[in-house]
Amino acid sequence: MRYIFSLFFIFYSVTVVAQIAIIKDVDGYTNVRSKASLESDIIFKIKDNKAFWYDHSVKDTTDWILVYIPKNDFSLGCSDYNLIEGFIHKSRLLPIRGLDEYTNSDFKFSYVLGSFNSTNRVIEKISNRSIKLIDGQSFWGTDGELPTVEIKSINVNLKGLDIEIHKAFYNNLFECDNDFTIYEQNETFFIYQDNSDGAGYYQVLWVINKNGLIQRLVGTIY
Repeated sequence: MRYIFSLFFIFYSVTVVAQIAIIKDVDGYTNVRSKASLESDIIFKIKDNKAFWYDHSVKDTTDWILVYIPKNDFSLGCSDYNLIEGFIHKSRLLPIRGLDEYTNSDFKFSYVLGSFNSTNRVIEKISNRSIKLIDGQSFWGTDGELPTVEIKSINVNLKGLDIEIHKAFYNNLFECDNDFTIYEQNETFFIYQDNSDGAGYYQVLWVINKNGLIQRLVGTIY
């Protein structure tokens, strides 16, 4: 049985069996099927630059890859129940690490970080012990303990133009740093990062183009 990393009892050193990818398809989209067969129903269509998780543990003998797709583009309310599961043909899979790493200076991305401030934040606990919610939201980065580092703001600049990232998209991401990898394809930028505080390990991928933030993928699937 798979679990997204909102479950507290999984330790971060467990081998990750799902990694992040986009598609490569001349049609601009790829069909997601209910089973590993061309005869099975189409349940979703993944479009260009839409990021998702895939099971990289599958054997080379199969032509199909199991994928996990968030039901919304910003992983809001992300959990085991907000993922679409299906299969795509492996010829359409392009792992994020298969993209060109961005090394130019026209695009800049960084966090402004600071100590976690609990003032005016609603902290909900389970039996007055482990923290369940912060400001009514599930959160990423700790195993039921108070965070120590929060994102104060995010600075993004593309060719001299500042791009705003609303607080709603980082208000529940904790224990971050400015160590990430930027990939680029067709003027779309993919900012990938592993964040961790022991068992609070999670992945975050920001997808940004000239129009702004187009996707935020957050979590980890084991």
